Parts: sequence; structure tokens; C-alpha cells
Amino acid sequence: MKTRMGLLSGGQRQAASLLMATIAKPRLLLLDEHTAALDPGAADKVMELTKRITAEQGITTLMVTHDMDYALSIGTRTIMLSAGKVVMDISGEEREQMTSGHLAELFYTARQKKLGQ
Repeated sequence: MKTRMGLLSGGQRQAASLLMATIAKPRLLLLDEHTAALDPGAADKVMELTKRITAEQGITTLMVTHDMDYALSIGTRTIMLSAGKVVMDISGEEREQMTSGHLAELFYTARQKKLGQ
């Protein structure tokens, strides 16, 4: 016998999990690749829900993602790691003007410098 949660699509499950995690209004929300296994449409809906909930509740959120567009579309600071080391930390006006393509270029250059290659 399936649980009711098991009857939901991946996107619906992620949205329900997000709602459950934020119903008690936590001060910190940790999201680890919370859109990774979703199709693009469902991922976009989950990200919109994430933006809305975190903004409305004023929740500090740490989101791990490999999607640079998502990394830039939510929040106020982007920290990028390579081999467990911080290679970029951008915020403010620099981040507001950033595109995912430019971010990828800067990351590649910064990573090469940090790793001494």
C-alpha cells in the first residue's frame, strides 16, 4: 500500500517537503539540491515557491545547487566551491549585475588561480 506522499510527483513532493520544513518558521533553512531530480517546469515552480516562502517569512536560507541561474536568482550572496575550497564569494552590486555565463567564466578563472593551475 502506497502512502499518500508516494502518490505525488517529484515536484509535488519537493513542494510539500518545503512547506513542511517552513511551517514552523525556522530561522535557518538548509536546501541541498532541492530541485536536482525535477523536470525544468517542476524545478521552476519549486524555486518560485522557495523564493516566496523565504521572502515572506524572512528565513535565512543556505541553498546548495549546481544550477547557476538558480544560484543567482535567489538570495543576496553566492559562494562557489571547488574541491571543498571557497573560490568565489560575490554579493552586492557585483552579484546583481551577474549573468550565469559570466559567473561560469569567473568561476573557472578563480578556480584555476586557487588551485594553482
